[in-house]
Amino acid sequence: MDNNELLLTRKSNRRYQSIFTCTKCKQGQMNPLHQEGEPEYTDIFVCDKCDHTATIPSLVIIFTQFISAIAGGMVSAYLFIQHLSKVLTAFQFNTTDPLSSNISLMAVAALFLCGFGYTLFRAFIGINRRRKYRRPK
Repeated sequence: MDNNELLLTRKSNRRYQSIFTCTKCKQGQMNPLHQEGEPEYTDIFVCDKCDHTATIPSLVIIFTQFISAIAGGMVSAYLFIQHLSKVLTAFQFNTTDPLSSNISLMAVAALFLCGFGYTLFRAFIGINRRRKYRRPK
């Protein structure tokens, strides 16, 4: 067995009804799996009828991604706008402000904006995945 493979050893010992339904067979319940050496909670689920496995993120992970993306995106956007205004002011008034450092800091802030945008995108993917596997009422 390769070292890169996950060892899914046994089903969880939790005693509650699963809130997720298998999207493959439409009748099985998705139960959490254990990984060897991991704590009780996992986000890997398996269908009890057809053995279909899926990674369904928890609400805590989605909420954390959403909050960190919003907070980090706001700080990055603020820094991007500050350095952009310094660069545009230097161009407009033909001053000799440290233009290269402002442009490089603006590029770094833009990279952070892209990263936080990706984190927000992953949060929405997690919400959609949970909605897809959610048991119909």
